[in-house]
Amino acid sequence: MTQTAHRSYTGLEERTAQTKEAIRQVYEFISEEYDDRIPGLTPADRRFIDTELDFVLGRVRPADSVLDLGCGTGRLTIPLSRLAREVVGLDICDGMLSVARRKAEEEGARIRFERGDMCDLPYPDDSFDVVTSTLALMHIPPEARATAFSEIARVLRPGGRVLTGVKNAAFEQITRADRFATVDVTDVENKTLVFTGTRDGGERVAPWFSFSPDELEYLFSDAGLKPTTLRGNCVVAAWVADQILADPRIYSIVESLETALNETSPFSRLGYYILAEAVKPG
Repeated sequence: MTQTAHRSYTGLEERTAQTKEAIRQVYEFISEEYDDRIPGLTPADRRFIDTELDFVLGRVRPADSVLDLGCGTGRLTIPLSRLAREVVGLDICDGMLSVARRKAEEEGARIRFERGDMCDLPYPDDSFDVVTSTLALMHIPPEARATAFSEIARVLRPGGRVLTGVKNAAFEQITRADRFATVDVTDVENKTLVFTGTRDGGERVAPWFSFSPDELEYLFSDAGLKPTTLRGNCVVAAWVADQILADPRIYSIVESLETALNETSPFSRLGYYILAEAVKPG
């Protein structure tokens, strides 16, 4: 490696480290209020959450050992613990982990929560049957994505699965509107997630990078994983006003349409979010 290339590589590492630290600081600040910021009270919120949970939880088996990356306050980790033999939650933020441990203890959930970096997982090769990550992958800087996906592949056992949920960059090409924004707003132009109205009345901003379906499939394949399922989340609900979705009959029609279209191309590639599964060859 030339001296110039080495300096460039070192600069890239420094920028990545700075991005991760900025993200950690934001979540440390909002950790105690995080759960109150994502209540999921609107019909569109409910549809989004139900679709995501059905996708992830429906693919976990009782004998599985599961790693939930970027587990936050345990939004997904705790439900996973009711299904799988073993669940580990990993996050970069001590504050979020503290909230997750408290919630798990209150619910009697047996989960091992640990602090760590998705780009440098503290686990041996072939440790888990399933790796899950929803939302958190979008905080990984694009230059570090390949490393994160390689780490996921490394800790999966042969035949193991990775289950992800990420914001769809293809959707953002159609509209920059943040369909479900309330207090946490996706700023597409500046590639940030803006936490408005925090406890001190100010804003906190974290880097946030969406994925296109092609990018996601490439990252899986490049890490040695075989993409098996790619489906849209809210391919219809994202375009229907909450006032209309509040009608149970309309909601039922939208639910049926999405069930039919979520895994049908091109609709599967145009959802508000992407839900994807990939398998490590056995």
